[in-house]
Amino acid sequence: MLESYYKEKRTLVDFRRGPLGPHFDGFAAHLQAKGYSHSTGTGILGRACQFNAFLIERGIGKAHQITESLLDSFLEAYFAPVRAAGPQYSPQADTRTSVKHLLAYLAEIKVWKPPNPQARCKPFTWLLNPYLRYLRSERELSPATIAYQQRQLDSFLDRLGQKAVRQRLKRLKAQKIEGLLKEHFQSSTANPASLSGVLRHFFHYCAERRYTQTDFAGLVPTVRRYHQAALPKGMEDSALAKMLQAVNRETPFGARDYAILMLMMAYGVRGISVAQLLLEDLDWPHSRIRIRAQKGGKEVVVPLLEAVGEALIQYLRHRPEATPFREVFLGLKAPFRPLSGLAISQVVQQHMKKSGVKTTHSGARTLRHSWAIRALAHNSAIKSIADVLGHRYIDTTFIYAKADLNALREVALPWPGKE
Repeated sequence: MLESYYKEKRTLVDFRRGPLGPHFDGFAAHLQAKGYSHSTGTGILGRACQFNAFLIERGIGKAHQITESLLDSFLEAYFAPVRAAGPQYSPQADTRTSVKHLLAYLAEIKVWKPPNPQARCKPFTWLLNPYLRYLRSERELSPATIAYQQRQLDSFLDRLGQKAVRQRLKRLKAQKIEGLLKEHFQSSTANPASLSGVLRHFFHYCAERRYTQTDFAGLVPTVRRYHQAALPKGMEDSALAKMLQAVNRETPFGARDYAILMLMMAYGVRGISVAQLLLEDLDWPHSRIRIRAQKGGKEVVVPLLEAVGEALIQYLRHRPEATPFREVFLGLKAPFRPLSGLAISQVVQQHMKKSGVKTTHSGARTLRHSWAIRALAHNSAIKSIADVLGHRYIDTTFIYAKADLNALREVALPWPGKE
C-alpha cells in the first residue's frame, strides 16, 4: 500500500526496515481509509519513517518495545532547538501528532500496548478533584467551563506547594493568602474578572466545608464591572446579505459555511450551540429545530425556516457518511471531527473578511447581536426574544433594548430651544 504514496524503490526499502517496517503498508492503508489527502498522508508517513530510523539507531527491534520516553527523546534529538517557520506552525508539534497517529494504529492492531496513564498526585489533589466533581454535579457547569476553572485553580494552588496539604491548609492565615493572590494576579494571563470569579467561588466552597479556618473570598481583588454597560454591536441587513452572497455554495466547504451562517442569522444562536447541534435535533417531519441550552439557559425548539432547511439539505449532501459523530457540522478533511465553537466563530470571521464587511467586533457573537437588535426593531416582544435566545432571565435580554434607536426616538423629549 505504500506504493500509492511513494514510487522510488529506495524509499520503499527505507520504509520496510526496522521495527516499524512490517506495519507501514497497513498504516498507509489505514490513512487512506480514514480519508486523509495524499499530501497529508505523505507528511504523516514521512515523519513516522524518521521515527523508525531513530528507533533503529537506538537498537529497538520490535514495535512493542516503543515507550513514550523514546518519542520525547526523538523529538529532542531531531528538533532541538525548535525553529518555528511561523507563529502558528511548530515542526515538533507536527511530528508528535504524526507519531501519535502511528502509535494509535499500532495499538489498534495490537502490536503495541499504550502505557497506563499515571495520575499525578499533587498536594492539593485531595481538594481540587472533589471541587471539580461539585462543579459538575451540583452547579452543572459545562465541561469547557470546568476545564477552564481547573487550569486556573491548578496554577494558583501550585503556588501553595506543600501548604496545600489538608492539615497545613487549615492553618493558613489571611496575610499569606493575600500575598499569594497579589502575586498570582500580577503574573496570570487569565482575564482578571473571570479569575476573580473562579477563586471567589473556590474559597466559598473551602469555607463551607471547613477546609480553611475562614472564608478568604473577600481577599480576592474585585474587578469593577457595570451591569449592561456595554452596547451590543450588530450588523446592517445589507452587510448580512453581502456575506451570504459571497459564499460559493457549490463547494462542500461553501455549502457547510452557508448553512452555518443561515442558522446564526435566522435564530441568533451562539457558536457553541451550532457546534453542538446534532442530527436528531433536526425534526424534518414537523419542520422544527432544537437548540440546546447553554450557559444555564433554556432549551429552545423553533420552526425550521424554509431557507435554513434548504441550506442544511445542501450541506448534508456533502457531509462525510462514514463517521461515528452525530454532530451536524464536521470538518471536511480527515479525520472529519466535529467543529468547535471557536471554529464556528472563525468561519464567521473568515466570511466577514472575505466579503469586505467591517465591524467593531467580528465573530459569532456579532450575528447573535444582529438578530436580537433586528427582532426588537420589528416590534418583537422582549419575552419572545429572550425565549429564542435561550436566556434564563429576561433581564439578560434587556441590554438589546439599548440598541433599539427607533424606540428611543419615540420617547425622547424635544431639545429645548431659545425662547
